[in-house]
Amino acid sequence: MKDRYLLFVISLLFCCLLQAQEKIDSLLVVLDRTIENTAQYEQARLKRIDQIKEYFRTRKSTSPSDEYHINQQLFDEYEAYICDSARHYINRNIEIALQHNNQEWLNEAKLKKASILGKTGLYAEGVALLKSIDSKQLSRDQLIEYYITFEDIYLYHAEYAMDDEYQIEYLNNLYIYRDSVLQMVEEGSYQYVIAYTPELLQQGRGEEAIEMLEVYHQKLSPDTRDYAVVTSILAFIYQSTGQREKQKEYLIKSAIADIRGVVKENNSLRALAELLYEEGQLQRADVYMKRSMEDANFYNARLRNVQASRMLPVIDHAYQVEKQKHQQVLQIFLVVTSLLTLFLACAVWYVIRQVKKLARARQDLLVMNEELKLLNERLIEVNQRQHETNDSLTEANHIKEEYVGRFMGLCSTYIDKLEGYRRMLNKQAVSGKVEELYKTLKSSRFIDEELKEFYQNFDNSF
Repeated sequence: MKDRYLLFVISLLFCCLLQAQEKIDSLLVVLDRTIENTAQYEQARLKRIDQIKEYFRTRKSTSPSDEYHINQQLFDEYEAYICDSARHYINRNIEIALQHNNQEWLNEAKLKKASILGKTGLYAEGVALLKSIDSKQLSRDQLIEYYITFEDIYLYHAEYAMDDEYQIEYLNNLYIYRDSVLQMVEEGSYQYVIAYTPELLQQGRGEEAIEMLEVYHQKLSPDTRDYAVVTSILAFIYQSTGQREKQKEYLIKSAIADIRGVVKENNSLRALAELLYEEGQLQRADVYMKRSMEDANFYNARLRNVQASRMLPVIDHAYQVEKQKHQQVLQIFLVVTSLLTLFLACAVWYVIRQVKKLARARQDLLVMNEELKLLNERLIEVNQRQHETNDSLTEANHIKEEYVGRFMGLCSTYIDKLEGYRRMLNKQAVSGKVEELYKTLKSSRFIDEELKEFYQNFDNSF
């Protein structure tokens, strides 16, 4: 009973693993197609940007407020796409805020510029810009953004200082600002979820973090930046809890969302490439890592560039080695295929030759069969004639036998009759009946009777 239960559990586990692998393979295919369609997504983003710019150009008169908010829209479009353009428009907003002495605009623009500086690897500059802001002048929403920007910059800095003695300092600062975020944001909101779930993981409550993220990410559109961030955090927590397949699944989902959202400052595709490299999927790992590095260079994301540049040579070298091995195997395969083709050609030539011989033999056999058929017909005819001759001979022999029998019987009858005739004459002679003897001898009666019987036998014989 226990063996059956164990077998059932193993079978169920195998089916689950098979389904999970099929799901991963399907997602990888979607990711590959999404990468192929990158230009399409970028064209849509550029079209929206052109529409905003065109709207600004066609306005008859533009107030500072209008220009500020249009620049804000353009910043939002460029923020994760082209950092230089994003910095250009946010710097223009800082100028507008200073020109019109609008402290709210100035604080808002500085917060967004600090966020861009952090993403491009200018951590000290970002922190200095944030510290130049008087937090007491910030609105509630701006203060939340203030703490989140600090948290993000220290997170980037901690990632950059991986395995360095200063990393713990950046992490401690990150935890301080994360606590501030959690005290201010509304529970269940996007900012709360992305700040609280890493906190749960740090407390050893990874399953609670996973449950919260699994529920929350289903509320988001899969083509948005928020979806990409949430699934990226979910992949990180799955990695921390040792669930590798789930980590891979959500890294793929996050990478797809980044590409569809035209997010050049991304991390999931690089992390996925490293994971695939560890699993031996070198070709995909090489493609994804190169794509990640291209995005980092395009955006000027120094941290992502450094992270990708650490692994790209390793992955690319391993891929090239694997490619050379495949080429060697391919060459061997081509040589073997060529030899097999040559052998097959010889075999085909031999078979064709044998078929031709067989065809000729069949033709000769048909001719021989025709000749044999004629011979058989002639033999039948001869046999028929022989049979007729045999019948004739049999009949002739029968006639001869009949004739011989009749002849022997006739001779025997004649002998008997002559003997009787002699006795009669002898009897007449002994008795002295000379006249009667003479009369008998002179009479032709006996001869006539015998002649008549002879003619009768002659007729019967025919």
